[in-house]
Amino acid sequence: MAKTTIIDIARRAGVGVGTASRALNGAADVSAATRERVLAAASDLSYQPSALARRFQGQRSGVIAFMPEVGDQPAGDMQFKDFIAVLARSSARHDLDLLIRPLRGDADYRAQFAQLIRGHRADGLILADTRAVDERVAYLAAEELPFVTFGRTACPLDYPYVDLDSQAGTFAAVGHLLAAGHRRIAFLGMPLAYTFAQHRLDGYLQALVAAGLAVDPALVVNDLSAEQETRAAVARLLLLPNPPTALAAASDLLAISAMRALEDAGRRPGHDFALVGFDDLPLAAHTRPALTTVRQPFDQICDQLIDTLIGVIEGDPTTPRQTLITPELVVRNSSGMWKAQ
Repeated sequence: MAKTTIIDIARRAGVGVGTASRALNGAADVSAATRERVLAAASDLSYQPSALARRFQGQRSGVIAFMPEVGDQPAGDMQFKDFIAVLARSSARHDLDLLIRPLRGDADYRAQFAQLIRGHRADGLILADTRAVDERVAYLAAEELPFVTFGRTACPLDYPYVDLDSQAGTFAAVGHLLAAGHRRIAFLGMPLAYTFAQHRLDGYLQALVAAGLAVDPALVVNDLSAEQETRAAVARLLLLPNPPTALAAASDLLAISAMRALEDAGRRPGHDFALVGFDDLPLAAHTRPALTTVRQPFDQICDQLIDTLIGVIEGDPTTPRQTLITPELVVRNSSGMWKAQ
């Protein structure tokens, strides 16, 4: 029989997890009627707090902290505000408050983590923009602090994460171009220090190999983060002796910058050149032509982040610690429906 968790208590009492937690911990901001309902649900389900729950008993804040590295966002983070908005909605559905606490580059991140968790200002942390070697993740895992990451690392650690399968997403996008007959497909990549950027590059490479095509290094441009350098990279690609007929970009912002560079060169995206992006920013459906791209399902991602973090905080062994979400290819006009010659 599965162990009863505070999530079960909350569902039985018809309240959010944060409210259930505060009621069990005797918080003053919970009404007497709500506390009675939660305690009755706990009694009915024979609830026994986990070791981690007992550690925090009486000291829960009902707050989770999202800790982005401000000023260090990779290209394509126009979606940053959208992500925070969806994460806030997901938190509210669980009756949890969301604290946005940027990681300051001029301060010791260890002190910032400790200040929040051991100072009882937040019950758990959410990190994003993970790197292949990420000291933040290694520290949090070693200290057994409650956290979850949006993204993976290359470190051989058992830690909780939710991630988009960027490799599969780019593989599908490049496969879409290959199905249209393109064989000279360029790739515009982001800074490879970020693991998702490496995964998107890997998806491009694997799609070419699966199609029996050799990878031409001249068609691969990585570490792009600004519009002007992206437009310059596209201009150089078009001047190659055997230029590409299609392009896969690792973000929508890179794709939109590339679209402008193509227009400057007298090329027509969606007509005589095919283009795909990644992210499905709201802007992607309104470019001319509308951008074919890979959608990040933020609702699903954020719900899973919150569910996973709650499970970590509660020490619930039934909570999946690691979730990989398959993205969706959204086909619009920029990739064209014509057959490449």
